[in-house]
Amino acid sequence: MENNFKTPRVFPVKADAPNPRITPVHPNIPQCPSLCLGIGSVRSGKTTLLNSICFQTKENGFYDAQTYFDEIAIMSNTINNDPSARFLKKACSVTDHYSDGMIMDLIEKQKSYGERDDMPFTALFLDDILSKNMKRNSEISFLCTRYRHLNIGLLGIFTQNLKSVDTIIRNNATDVIIFKQTNNKQLIGCMEEWSGVFGGEKEFMKIYLYATRKPFDFLYLKVYEGKALRSFEEVIYEDHKMLINTEPVEKEIKEEKKEVKDMIDNDNI
Repeated sequence: MENNFKTPRVFPVKADAPNPRITPVHPNIPQCPSLCLGIGSVRSGKTTLLNSICFQTKENGFYDAQTYFDEIAIMSNTINNDPSARFLKKACSVTDHYSDGMIMDLIEKQKSYGERDDMPFTALFLDDILSKNMKRNSEISFLCTRYRHLNIGLLGIFTQNLKSVDTIIRNNATDVIIFKQTNNKQLIGCMEEWSGVFGGEKEFMKIYLYATRKPFDFLYLKVYEGKALRSFEEVIYEDHKMLINTEPVEKEIKEEKKEVKDMIDNDNI
């Protein structure tokens, strides 16, 4: 029986109006709005990185964060244990603990200003928050799905244990920073999570080892772009292509502990 139905077509939804507070920054750093997930143990360089993000200027490739953002907030259970955080405590809104309700209070505060463009343009960093606070249905997980609409331009979450982070947070991370891992189980977790975007397990191990050879350097993944960098300095993987000579690190891969080697093609490079 003949009908007069048109062929169904799916049309894109009209994009949100551009956020007037988001202005161009160096392409090698997280582009606002960004959910940046960092994985690193104690003394891996997290606070060093935070100092650079918060204080280095655009001339040096960063944000000029003290003027780029209206507010920089840090919630950290361990900030008082790190002497290198003393400048952050003076210049930023720092809370040296975390408890349920703090995120919802922040959300309500932002909403009290009205529409998104009237809200303070904010950078928020959550550092070493207890693992139970990042499980499913947590306030932090909820924030990770709403931060763009709350004028939070940069949401940074730093953790020592990847598996303590809810899938919602991992799936919404636009940027990932992997510091030098001292625990091979954490490295395996990172490899399982993101190697599919970066050429598979062997290729991921190569870029990780190359990027983390020097103290405080890290592997930086622009997940949605499929781009990997050594820190913010050197693009090492892009467009499904390795951009570096990996011969020096292939020997290191072969010498990794068995639990890692088993993850990379049965120890055959």
